[in-house]
Amino acid sequence: MEVRLSAGDIARFTAYLIAGFLAAHVLVQSARFASGNDSLFGLVTMFSLGSDRNFPTFYSALAICLCAVLLAVAGHASRQRYTWHWYGLALVFLFLASDEILEIHERTIEPMRGLFNATGLLYYAWVVPYGLAALLLAIIYLRFLLHLPGRTRSLFISAGLLFVIGALGFEMLGGWYSEMHGNRNVVYVLYQTVEELLEMTGIAVFLYALADYLQNLDKGGWV
Repeated sequence: MEVRLSAGDIARFTAYLIAGFLAAHVLVQSARFASGNDSLFGLVTMFSLGSDRNFPTFYSALAICLCAVLLAVAGHASRQRYTWHWYGLALVFLFLASDEILEIHERTIEPMRGLFNATGLLYYAWVVPYGLAALLLAIIYLRFLLHLPGRTRSLFISAGLLFVIGALGFEMLGGWYSEMHGNRNVVYVLYQTVEELLEMTGIAVFLYALADYLQNLDKGGWV
């Protein structure tokens, strides 16, 4: 028996997972601040959206990996001059998945902060090299983006904006606030919550866009 998931099925499944992670995060953070206990028997670390190597992190890494797989499939199916752009994006997403697990960007904070004497919005100084890399990638992929079908292009742009606003924009705001007030308070957790929610939503939209693109390609669309 063959089981095939549609783009809509994938969108609903990821939406349920993200909603579940958000609910668990809000519950443990509410209990944390109400009780004054930063651990709650490890539940805060296990379910906090801002923590590393926990359930939300592994979900995010898996979702990004799935994006990489679908990008490679799209490259294989494309048969057009932009084939290697698909493969290039697949490699970028593999790196992002590795970064999610190995915390590569966090390891660059101190060296970058020392190099640029970064404070304020650049306090989490990894945003400098990653922001420049994102800008360069956008320039390189502009023609590829314009070549895509209208619906796919709109979804790609929406996904990219959600992810970048979360990963860079709210990370910068969180860094600015953390430098002044620390990171063990409700306001900083709110910044983290919005940041991670935007990142997860951006990846979910991109995953839907890829599944939708391949689904229409399989039906003979996008000619």
